[in-house]
Amino acid sequence: MKYYTEISNIVRGALASDRKHVSIYIQQLIEKLKADGENLAVKGLIEQLEGNVHPVTAKGASANSAFQRPIPVEKDNRFSLADMSHPSIMDSQVFLPEGSKKIVESFLGYIDKKEKLIELNIPINPTLLLHGAPGTGKSKLANYIAAKLELPLVTARADALISSYLGSTSKNIRALIDYAQSQPCVLFLDEFDAIAKARDDKNEIGELKRVVVSLLQNIDTLTDTIVVAATNHVHLLDPAIGRRFHYKLELSPPLEKERYAIFNSLLSKHEFTEEDLKLCVQVSDGMTGAEIEMATYEYLRYSVINELPASKISLVRTILLSLYPWLNFEDDEARSINMQKLKELNGDLFTGKLFSLLWDISPSYVSRLLKDNKK
Repeated sequence: MKYYTEISNIVRGALASDRKHVSIYIQQLIEKLKADGENLAVKGLIEQLEGNVHPVTAKGASANSAFQRPIPVEKDNRFSLADMSHPSIMDSQVFLPEGSKKIVESFLGYIDKKEKLIELNIPINPTLLLHGAPGTGKSKLANYIAAKLELPLVTARADALISSYLGSTSKNIRALIDYAQSQPCVLFLDEFDAIAKARDDKNEIGELKRVVVSLLQNIDTLTDTIVVAATNHVHLLDPAIGRRFHYKLELSPPLEKERYAIFNSLLSKHEFTEEDLKLCVQVSDGMTGAEIEMATYEYLRYSVINELPASKISLVRTILLSLYPWLNFEDDEARSINMQKLKELNGDLFTGKLFSLLWDISPSYVSRLLKDNKK
């Protein structure tokens, strides 16, 4: 059932007489119906929401007003400070090593037991700091966490948060935090180092140092909001940031097991054998998950457009060209040099048999080319 998650949450909130919960998930359902062009259903649900307004807070805010509140904008250029999305598990698959999986599961379990912790007067700090090289899956993992928690993802826009006007950046951060606190959501602070650099960085002006102080103070006020921050440069972060994030996870390029899972997922609808996948895993050593996706989708697009059958060698060529920009399968004159370079990188993997497949020539000719190159 396409909208089962939203309907299930609406029913759950109704049975618990939680108007705010019901209104929030009705709004999520409205957003998905809008995307699917179900305009009549959208109109009906909006009318029901508007006709069922009840004050639920000390300030007299209605049950559904939190989600109707627009995303705050930067005061001077009116850029939106964040983007909202509703990730699904299907579109947010992540393939992590066992150690990283346990940290993510622990974080999700921690949030699931939040009410119990509060009852026992145990402080809660639902924050996770992700760090690692570009392409290792930080954004995708943030989407996955939001999908698992069945919450919208509010992704901060660093380009809009940072202002050239004195004091405006701190105000933008405060506005974004207030917005995130007004509704159940996962607040994703991508490119976190842009607003959380170490205050002893001599290259930074005083204004950005004040921004860090403001950021720390704002994070300290959070109780219910789930915060996931991500950075490619964890060494640039202010030391005080670490104390604000209860969970920390470093993401690295995928190992063999994870690379196999990625290829298996991407190629599940195509005719690739287990041996084909294993070869792809071998030649993609060192690539990030994002690089593997990019190379695989490039191969698939070309194959579909040109109506070509599944070919492990064509995919392997695409992967190798992505890894080694100097490589060229079209230039016959550079063939022997390229083979020698690959052999120097990994003599066990790059054999004469693989070279003959990659360049579509006989094994004996490969042997002759490699011998001639040594002379």
